Amino acid sequence: MRRRPAGDRSGAAGQAVGLPAASRCERGQGMIEFVLILPIVLLTLGFAIDVGRFVYTYTAISGAAREGARMLSTAEQLASDCETIGIIESVGKGFPLTMDPNSLAGNTDPNAPSGALQPSAPPLGVGYIYIWPAVATGVPQEDPINCDGVGLPRGGSQTIRHVTVQIEYNFVPLTPFAAQLSGGFLVKATSVVQVEY
Repeated sequence: MRRRPAGDRSGAAGQAVGLPAASRCERGQGMIEFVLILPIVLLTLGFAIDVGRFVYTYTAISGAAREGARMLSTAEQLASDCETIGIIESVGKGFPLTMDPNSLAGNTDPNAPSGALQPSAPPLGVGYIYIWPAVATGVPQEDPINCDGVGLPRGGSQTIRHVTVQIEYNFVPLTPFAAQLSGGFLVKATSVVQVEY
């Protein structure tokens, strides 16, 4: 009888004697399970990122609204909306905030909207700043002169005892499935500050 050399691991038919068949099956099963679980893991990760972005967006938007309302309440005699817009845009860095086209002189309180000049919904990925009572005579993005009022300054009326800044931002999720399903989520922050005349 002929002996095999010590390092020879070939079987009777000359085939490699590798891992047992059961071990190869387990590796294949593990790979299939990984492929099946991967989409769920990625979807969960994307959802967690979108929730974090949503919370950050709300925090930034509400902070910008608070700063804008505080600015309005301390400068109620100012017959311009430009400074307030500048403050809000600087606090809300990273978000494309623009003036609401309905934030014009004669607009209505966003907490009790009525008439033609009330907050409007922004397009996807954009935020609208709505100031009440506004003194702007036209949309400032079209011409910066539109920021300035032509009549009494904001504090000229004794019936209005507070100012309001509302920011609406149309949040778009990063997760493709959520973005297609929702078409965006409206994030709204309103800040009301009492004015002392």
